Amino acid sequence: MSWNIHGTILQCRRYSEDLQRLFADLSGDYNPMHVDPVAARRTLVGGRAVHGIHQAVAALEALLTHLAGQNRSNLTIVGFRAQFLKAVLVGDAVDLHLTKLTDEGCLVTGRIDGEIVCRVSFQFGEITPVPETGLPPLPQEPVMELSFAALAGQTGRLPLGIDVALARQLFPLTTAMLGTGRIAATLALSRLVGMHCPGLHSIFTEATVRYDGTDASDALHYRVEETDELYGRIALAVQGGHVQGQLVAFFRPRPQLQPGMAEVMRAVEPGRFADSVSLIIGGSRGLGEITAKIIAAGGGLPIITYHQGAADAERIAEDIRSAGGRCEVLQLDVLRGETLIQQLFAGKRRPRSLYYYATPKIFGRRRGFFDHDMLREFQEVYVTAFGRLIDSAAKNCPTTFRVFYPSSIAVTETIRELAEYALAKRTGEELCAFYNSHSKQIEIIVERLPRIRTDQTNTLLPVSAQDSLTVMLPLVCRMESLSTVSL
Repeated sequence: MSWNIHGTILQCRRYSEDLQRLFADLSGDYNPMHVDPVAARRTLVGGRAVHGIHQAVAALEALLTHLAGQNRSNLTIVGFRAQFLKAVLVGDAVDLHLTKLTDEGCLVTGRIDGEIVCRVSFQFGEITPVPETGLPPLPQEPVMELSFAALAGQTGRLPLGIDVALARQLFPLTTAMLGTGRIAATLALSRLVGMHCPGLHSIFTEATVRYDGTDASDALHYRVEETDELYGRIALAVQGGHVQGQLVAFFRPRPQLQPGMAEVMRAVEPGRFADSVSLIIGGSRGLGEITAKIIAAGGGLPIITYHQGAADAERIAEDIRSAGGRCEVLQLDVLRGETLIQQLFAGKRRPRSLYYYATPKIFGRRRGFFDHDMLREFQEVYVTAFGRLIDSAAKNCPTTFRVFYPSSIAVTETIRELAEYALAKRTGEELCAFYNSHSKQIEIIVERLPRIRTDQTNTLLPVSAQDSLTVMLPLVCRMESLSTVSL
């Protein structure tokens, strides 16, 4: 066992694809933010989040392993308080550090590159052994989608269940110490928050658990004790399976929906873009989605590309077509898409304009004071891939064509959380200026956009953002007017 400034390192735990799937099966928590990569990208964290209770039980298993190695197996866990401070994503490796070890308890912190992502304090003592119960395996349940207003005073009963063999495989020492009833109740906390209350739109942030509960039922009983609409905070009390505790969760914002075709058509002059054939890279949501709808509402043909969100792209196309518009859908990875772009611009219906909305998660988790990997990812998409794609288009396009490159007012601000993003966008602007100065075939319109309501700008607390249709309509009109004049 090693030691550093953060204490004894118990384990480096990598939350692999397999571990994520197995814990979902064990806990019964199949919230899309944990198991669906496409749905998860539209959440605040932008990827599949590791279950909070998974982190807490993993910390307990690592602690018990350490105590056994130190001949201190006589110390029994009677409860814990877990705080889930930063999102841990599938694929992340978390270092578990042990500090403040006494006969009364200890603290285990989970760290990624030194940054604390979770904190679990354990209490030692004595708990009454309880007989093993023959709990059934958990059936897979549908996730509940509740409104925040419906949560106040909510009560319920969650039957307990467990796959004992899987519990012993993933957490052998914890299962042996707690027994199947108590570990089933502990795991049910994840299922409660992620699947039932708040359910679909939940973020689990804190759990306080005591293993001296007198409720021996084979169900977890819960009630919502407090709701705070301003912050979206929910406090719950739970008991059952010889466990009692308090939970804190937040009601996270729903994915930001863009205006539908009916609304867009009321704002766009019919036939305004009748001659437009527009390639919209990253058109399956956000600014790409609203751009496609504006062009289609004006009689043009948007060709929208997606990387992962096939269902999102088809949903947009169906909305457009059901309103009498035209739309085509293509899969495109901007890092490897040169051949497809060449083919499009060599075809009979080659695009007259190109909109570039490809982007990684903007408000991602920073690693360290300045995240060089994050900067590299931004630059690959905003600079390298962009340059290669417009070069590929120019190779087979005999005419001048226009490109829309969205930048951001963030490049003029000094927001630490956006430093890498702003630097990459600034470099992208310089690349666009180079093409505008020296290319006779490509003209790029660069616009520093304000904060607009999209998935990328969704926040837990309300932040002022502008309407996408209001911002993008005049820009699309400018782009398509220029394209029409030049051809």
